[in-house]
Amino acid sequence: VALSTPLLATAQDQEAAPGVQAGLTAGAATGAYAHYDDKPLVVPALAWQGKRFFATPGSLGMHLYKADGLRVSAVATPYTLRFKTDDVNDPQLRRLHSRQMSAMAGINGEYSADWGIVEAGVMREITGHGGGFESRLHYSYQIQAGRFTWLPKVGVVHSSARLLDYYYGISDEEALRSGLAAYQPGSTTSPSLQIAVSTPLGTKWRATGVVANQWFGDAVKDSPMARRGTQSSAFISLMRSF
Repeated sequence: VALSTPLLATAQDQEAAPGVQAGLTAGAATGAYAHYDDKPLVVPALAWQGKRFFATPGSLGMHLYKADGLRVSAVATPYTLRFKTDDVNDPQLRRLHSRQMSAMAGINGEYSADWGIVEAGVMREITGHGGGFESRLHYSYQIQAGRFTWLPKVGVVHSSARLLDYYYGISDEEALRSGLAAYQPGSTTSPSLQIAVSTPLGTKWRATGVVANQWFGDAVKDSPMARRGTQSSAFISLMRSF
């Protein structure tokens, strides 16, 4: 989540202002795993916009098509969920295998108009952590209020069974070792809500704050590894244009 904090730039903004932005993002996310010691994060953030290639915090991409408010891109991005047994406070969960962050690659589309921005994408896990897909559909509407730009966003994320099995499944071997019930999740669809606000700080700097919540589907909620049915996050980033 920290790596994907938005810069509140639409496709038109990126066309008008190519260049480099760099800074820091700090915040925390809680709720993905039960009895887990969620720690605050401070990570560097970098964004770059060229004629065809681009980078945003946490992703790299190449524009495949740009015209009349529509942008289609090939994108590679991290799947930032991670389960480290050293950060678990439950003796049974500590006997499970750790789950590492993954890399995802796929196609992302965005259409911008006066009535808002629609984003859709399909990504495949490419790191060898079981494979699987994730597809998403989001709608956002940019609101300008003085020096502040607000961007509320609603949407849904559909995760395949193979992707969820790596992060929330419990194998027969893990069940025997931990005493937890074996679990193999199916696919699920999870709605989400995000609100971001951004303001310039002089001519070169911009501050952005983001709060978000995701409501997990039953395939995640039913896992013995899951804490509850939601995950919440809050982050702030400070970026400078060069």
